[in-house]
Amino acid sequence: MQNKPKWTAKKYMGDDSYSWAVVDKNYLPKGHRGVIFEYLPDCAITYTGLTRDAAQHYARQFNANK
Repeated sequence: MQNKPKWTAKKYMGDDSYSWAVVDKNYLPKGHRGVIFEYLPDCAITYTGLTRDAAQHYARQFNANK
């Protein structure tokens, strides 16, 4: 069983202003930086196609609801 999700905003599958996603840190390699260019399981991603501000907002909301 995996730990509780730790949500974060990351660039996902692109490099434009709407390529941000809310991703569970548990599915990323330790110390990962930069754009994520591999597909992650559905349970590792909640929203995609967001701006940076929107992704950060959702990540904060999800982490506060633990």
